[in-house]
Amino acid sequence: MNRILSVVDRQAIADLVSEVERNTAGELVTVVLRRSASYAAYRIGWATGLAWLLTAVVHLVFPDLPGLELVGAEVVLFGVLYTVLGYAPILRSIVPRHARQSATADRAKRLFLELGVTETRDRSGVLIVLSELERRVEILGDRGIHEHLGAEAWNLLVVGLVASIREGRAVEGLRRVIEQLGRELAARFPPRPDDTNELPNQVMIED
Repeated sequence: MNRILSVVDRQAIADLVSEVERNTAGELVTVVLRRSASYAAYRIGWATGLAWLLTAVVHLVFPDLPGLELVGAEVVLFGVLYTVLGYAPILRSIVPRHARQSATADRAKRLFLELGVTETRDRSGVLIVLSELERRVEILGDRGIHEHLGAEAWNLLVVGLVASIREGRAVEGLRRVIEQLGRELAARFPPRPDDTNELPNQVMIED
């Protein structure tokens, strides 16, 4: 799958985050995921069912084939199908929407903790997650900035960024979100003389 942000785009976003953070004690972290989960259970279920169905059809058409050969063919078919079902457009079609939504939300919450977004001095960290396979966005703010913005504002940020991605303008949408968050962070958490860069500015790429 082609990344929704090129190497040049990622550098531009990192530079923008650095610029924005000069005006605030807040911290912004951006992560791009290839997918939020492996969805192995869905791949196994579909591969098993399809392999069994195809083998059954072969058995009906060629009833004299030895059973051992059919079993071997079913195993091979399962392996091929499991691999094919990992292809992003196909996987996206077999995983229910609610499962994709839940997986992205759960992965974002884990990253929020794992990357230390909750550990900034002023509780002013913000995490932006773009998950490619699911075509979903999660934006999570720590307590200090979350309470300042309110749920509706967070939702509008997500909706705007998703719209930009669907239009093929991911970097423009991400820039707007970062700039808006920067203004909000600057208003709520102005820079201090002893500020340090607590979280990385570069876009993180994770599988």
